[in-house]
Order: sequence, then structure tokens, then C-alpha cells
Amino acid sequence: MSSSPSRGPGPAALVLRLLAGVAGAALAAGAALAAGAASAQTPMTEAPAHDPYAEAEVEELVVVAGSRVRGSVIGDITPELTISPREIRAYGAATVTELLDALAPQTTSGQGGGGRPVVLINGARVSGFAEIRDLPTEAIARVEILPEEVSLKYGYPAEQKVVNMVLRQRFRATLAEASYTAPAQAGGGDTAAAHAGLLHIVRGQRLMLDAKVTEVDPILESDRDIIGGEGEFRSLQPESTDVTLNAVLARPLGNGVSGTINGVYEGTESKSKLGLSPFAPEALMRRSVADDGQLSGVLSGAYKGWQWSYTGNLAYNVSRSTTERALGASSYTDDTKAVTTSARSDIVVNRALWRLPAGQVSTTLTARASTMELESDFTRAGVARSGELTRTIGQLQASFDVPITASDSAVGRVSSNFNVSYQNLSDFGGLQTLGAGLNWTPVKSARFLASFSRTDQAPTMDQLGDPVTATPGVRVFDLQRGETAEVIGVTGGNPFLDGGTRDVFKLGVTYKPFEKTNLTFQANYVSSRTDNAIVAFPSASTQVEDAFPGRFIRDADGALIQVDARPVNFQRQARDELRWGFTYSRPVGPTPTPEQMAAMRSRFQAERAAREDRAAEGQGTAQGQAAQGQAEHPGGAANVPGRGGQPPAGAPAGSPAGERGGDMRPVGGGTFGGGGRGGGAGFGGFGGGPRGGVFQVGLYHTLAFRDEILIRSGVPKLDLLDGAAIGNGGGSPRNQLDLQANYTRGGLGAAMNAKWQSATHVDGGAAGDTLDFSDFTTVNLRLFADLGAQPWARQHTWLRGARATVSINNLFDERQVVRTAAGTVPISYQPDLLDPVGRSVRFTVRKLIF
Repeated sequence: MSSSPSRGPGPAALVLRLLAGVAGAALAAGAALAAGAASAQTPMTEAPAHDPYAEAEVEELVVVAGSRVRGSVIGDITPELTISPREIRAYGAATVTELLDALAPQTTSGQGGGGRPVVLINGARVSGFAEIRDLPTEAIARVEILPEEVSLKYGYPAEQKVVNMVLRQRFRATLAEASYTAPAQAGGGDTAAAHAGLLHIVRGQRLMLDAKVTEVDPILESDRDIIGGEGEFRSLQPESTDVTLNAVLARPLGNGVSGTINGVYEGTESKSKLGLSPFAPEALMRRSVADDGQLSGVLSGAYKGWQWSYTGNLAYNVSRSTTERALGASSYTDDTKAVTTSARSDIVVNRALWRLPAGQVSTTLTARASTMELESDFTRAGVARSGELTRTIGQLQASFDVPITASDSAVGRVSSNFNVSYQNLSDFGGLQTLGAGLNWTPVKSARFLASFSRTDQAPTMDQLGDPVTATPGVRVFDLQRGETAEVIGVTGGNPFLDGGTRDVFKLGVTYKPFEKTNLTFQANYVSSRTDNAIVAFPSASTQVEDAFPGRFIRDADGALIQVDARPVNFQRQARDELRWGFTYSRPVGPTPTPEQMAAMRSRFQAERAAREDRAAEGQGTAQGQAAQGQAEHPGGAANVPGRGGQPPAGAPAGSPAGERGGDMRPVGGGTFGGGGRGGGAGFGGFGGGPRGGVFQVGLYHTLAFRDEILIRSGVPKLDLLDGAAIGNGGGSPRNQLDLQANYTRGGLGAAMNAKWQSATHVDGGAAGDTLDFSDFTTVNLRLFADLGAQPWARQHTWLRGARATVSINNLFDERQVVRTAAGTVPISYQPDLLDPVGRSVRFTVRKLIF
């Protein structure tokens, strides 16, 4: 009855072939970069064995009295929050991706349209998120969270917060991980995953190879308590297989230039059942296959006072799907194929221009060019169509930071920012962005930020040209008739979308009341207004149907049979919100004195220098290097350029080597605990793993004052806070709370995050029904044990670097309750339809081989 998309070799064969290909590509790239940088750095293979837990504790001691801390960002805006290695471990996160998910309460922004924050490595741009997403958290020396305005200094718009990941100066490990996830309810939905990787970091060089395979079992309606369902003939969760391969190579290339190359492949196959076929006792099927490949690179350096960074990206994506459906007395198989090819290239330069009495005026200039081509072929109800869209973008952006008063003035330090951007889209025309901001630090413990931006917006290529897909059997609640209807859901692109303009005003404050207590308060008020907004099609309310009658098709009896949910333009969308809260952290266990910490730092540096000298002697060059270094830098290893506190000649400010001398104290309030001497480096009590601990708690409240939409003139406004909705999940909650609490000590830890949102309702109007959405709370808990850090494991060296984790998502198996005015639960809002997984338990075993 159906055809399926063409498929290549099976997942196992595909993994082996692609692993071989990525390994070969990485070796070839490594050879090429090594040939160009033979005189720049010592080969990566010289990195001696080390204990990452020991280095984690010692690298909490960073220099704070000099001009710039190693890996810090450009400019004078200080981090809202700094997280030390000990605090990072308390989250129990294995990768950067998991850590960013755990940090969502601190990184959520009201200035953009959602999505992840801008992520930097060592204060520098990265080739893309794929470059850092698979890094193990043990390789991170500290994390800095900064406000949205910092993104301007790196050529990005001020729409997301900035997260700066400062990596260890040396790290070497091989990773093996396996996990199994099962819903608490019996019947389907199990997930099995395997993960292997390798990471070497030494002297500015970084090599990462990573591979993942994930298998997800389907959940059918017969596996859950569904009323009026189709049992084994309809999927609540599709069956899927995902394979991801990732390779990164970064190293200095000489003359102050460093380079990074990143290659990624991701392949996904999925299969779902859409309901019982009217022509045979079998299910209608949808099968999808997607292959995505990317190659990215970064070059950065300094030239005559300018710091520069070049980023390039090539991407190729092919997605195919077949959908079986019945129309009247006929059966059809709809086929879609979309091929997206894109290339992007940008260069960002910044420098200090001139000095004013209050400080230096600096600028960031960005030039960006990109091209994207979307080719689509689809067959719907036997009719074949095709389309092709091409978009080329050229962009120029400039940002200027101007100091107004110095920190020793009567009002404290005040600086301003002005930024402008112009884009030209080949298929749309010109887009402009204008922005300005003010940064005021009246005292060391408080900072105020104010900013305004006006941005022209254009629909994306996907919103314009995605293939049109019709999915049968989609359940929606028809507010007009007060019933659940199974309709044909039409999705895809809308070529008639127009552009919009978005204004955003922000006022923010960060306050740290105590110098010796790691407590930070934050508050941000954001007001946004978008004219001619581009949004996903709203839910099937009576107001929306009145405004878009052509998007809803009813039969002769008035029953809803089709909804066209392709994106639309609204005349205006506006939202005002206040997000405020605090983060508190304190060490658990014995706390050494500053003198003890300084001594440990010196001992660590001396041991590092000794290891480097022993490695150099193996090549017959150590004697001359040691004599020359001692003569030129009598202060020892800490004063050798590029090795300890001093940057190499010509190193840009904020580069990984940009650490200067000064007093030392732990970042983020982290300190050191006791513990027995273990294997590896064994600095005092750190060799056997982290003996001390930390307690963290963060609580953030989002209060929405306004969230409304005007579809068009002459139509009543949709108040999302009071009776309107643009999705099937109800209106916009007026209040939301995000709570986070972590505790770890002696290699044992627990991390919890909870989210609560207030109740909403959707008003069906005078002739329709009303839906009440209850308030909703979810709690996730992670328990973990670093097995090698346990006293009973000291004699079992094979446990070093091993971790066992139990994660429970939706701990209390909560689901939002939706009821009509009569108190009944609509069929389309049954708990197992809203969330077929519910509570799930994941068990993970992870081993780092150092």
C-alpha cells in the first residue's frame, strides 16, 4: 500500500562507516594543521597523565587583581554569575548540553524568541554549538553567565544571554557511556543510548571525537489509558533511531593565530502510526529519514591592535517522508523531500580606538555573508509539485562602547553602547537594527543595565518554503462546538508571509550584597512589541476562526474536518514581563585559608612545570629550554609566557593565555575541602577526587504584566493572560517559578530542578465552550556518585573516573489537567495524550579513562 523513503545501510553499518570516515577526516585535518604549526606548539601527545579532579580544584584559584582573567570576555560588563568546578559538579551534568539545560533558570532571556544562549569558549567565538555540546563538564575550569548586551561584542544581536565556558589548560580522557531510560508506566517508550568519545586539551590545542547512538521505542495508544483511541494502530511516541558523529580539532597555527575545524553528521529515522486504515486492518504509516552534515571552522588572532575572528560554515540537509492517508474512497501516499544547502561566512574585528578621561572607546565590527537554498518536492493526493527558494544575505554590523565616567567618580562607572546593523536579503530586501544601552556600576556590588533595540524581521526560509504536509487524524478541541474533532492537519511554509518590526526595552539590575558570601540577586524588566509579527498558527478558538475563516474547513453538518496551521502574520504582538530571583552557593566541608590556597596553587604550577620539563627531556631539548627560561624569567613557571600567569607576546586580551598576576581567590565562592591523598597528581587532598562539596540554590520568578495579540484591525485583541491562546497548551501563565537546588560532597550528589506555572483558561466566546488549564508543576531529580572518589574504591583504580547516575524526570508524574466548563476532560486533553511518557527513570553508567 505504501512506499518508503530510500534507505542506505542499516544503523550499525552506517555507524562503523561514518566513524571510520570521521576518524580519517580528523587525522587528515590534524596532519594539515600540524604541518602549518610545527613551530608554534609542542605536539599534543606530550601531555602527561593528570588527575582532572586535582586540576579542577586548583584551577578554581584564578587571578582577580590583574588586568584580565584568563578566558574572560571582551569589555567591562562583568558576569552575572560565575560557576566554579566544584559548583559545576554539583549539577551532575555529564556534557555541556546537559549543563546548559540545568542552567536554564539563570540563562533564560525575555529579549529574544527563546532558544539557547550564545556560547563562547575561553572568551572567544566558536564555530557553532556542535563544537562544544559534547564536551565533558570535567574539562571546564569555570562558567560565566553574562547579560545579552555582551553578545554585541562578538557580532551577535543582543537577544540571548552569553555563557562563557573557560576550559582547563590541560585535560585528557577517553569516554564510554551507556544509558537506559524507561517510563514508570509499563508498555513502550524505553530509550537505550550509547556514547563514546575522546578529548585531549593541552597548551591551547584541543582534539575531540564523539559518537552517539540512540534508540527510542514507540508508545502506542494501546500502551496507555486512552478513551476513544485506536489502540495499536496509533502512535503516541514514534519509533526512532538517531546516530550522531562529531569531531573537533583546534590548535595554535603560529604568529598568534589559532584555528578550529568541526565536522558533524546526524542521521535520524522515525516511524509512527497515524490510525486505522479504512481499507485494511492495518495502520496508516508515516516514515521519515533525515541526514544532516556540517563542516565549520574558526580562525582568530590579532593584528596591529585589532583582534579578529573568522567563522565559516557549510551545511547540507536532506529530509524525506512518506505519509499514508485516506481521502473518501481512495488511498494516497504523500511523499515529501526537502534538500537544504547553506553556507555562511563572517568576520568580527574589535579594538580600542582612543582613550577618553573615563577610559577607552572600543568598537566591534562585523561583516557576514550567507546563502541558503531550499529545494522541495512533494506529492499530495496524487498531485506532484516542486519548489525552489534561494536566499542570499549580506550583513554589516557595528557596535561602539563609550565610557562616560570612571569607577572612581562620584556616581561610579558609567558606560554606553551604540549599535547598528543592516542586512540585505535577496528575496526580501533590506532589514535594519538600531540599538543603544547604558551600563552603570555605582558601587562594586551593584550593576544596572538599560537597553533599547529596534529590529526588522523577515520570515525564515522554512516558514516560507517548507513542503506542505497533510497529517490525518490530528485531534483538536473545537471550541465552537465544544467537542474533540479528528481533522486533517496541514503544515508547511506560507509564501505570502510579510516582514515585521520588533522593539525591545530592557532594564536590569544585578546585586551582590556580601563580599564573602556567594549570593547574587537579579531582576530584569523586558517590554517587547512586534508589528506585523510572524507566528505559528494559533489554536482553533472562535476568535481565530472569525479572523481566518479560510483556515478552517467544516462539513455540511458543521463538524471541523481540516485545519491549516501554516504560519501567519499578526498586526501586533506585545509582552511585558519582570523576571527576578537569586542564586546562592556555599562550600560544604573544611575550608582552607587563603595562604593554604596560594601554596596549593604554587605547588600545582611547580608540578606542572616539572612534568613539562621531563616531557621535553625525552626529546633532547629540555636542558636548553630550562636554562633559557630560568634566565629570562627568574620568578619560575608562573612567569613564563604562555605557561603560568603571563600571556605570550601578542596574545589578544581575553584569550586563553590572557591571565595576569595578582592576588588569588576562588571563583564563584568555591573553596577546598579535605580528603585523603589519592592516585594521579595528588595535590594535598585532591588526588582521590573531590572530597569537599557545595550547596547551591536558585529561585527565579517570572511575572507577566501583558501578553496580547491584535490579529488585525476590527478584530478584538487576544489577551493570552485572560482567555486567549495561540497553541493547544492553553494561554500564557501570568506567573512562573523556577527552582534549582544542588548538593554534592565526597563524590556523592543530588541535583533538583522544579518548574511551576499558574493556571490559564481559553474562552470559547458566547457560542463556544471554555477550557480551564490547571496550574502545573514538574520536578526533576538527579542522583549521582563518582565511584572513584569513594573511600572503598581507593584500592580499585579501575573505578577512577567512573560515575553512576539515576535521573528521574517528572518525579511526581504530574500532568496538566484540562476541563470544560461542565467539568469534563475533553478526549484530546486526556493526560496520557498530553504526556504519554510521564514519570521516567534513566540509569547511566559513565567512565572517563584518564
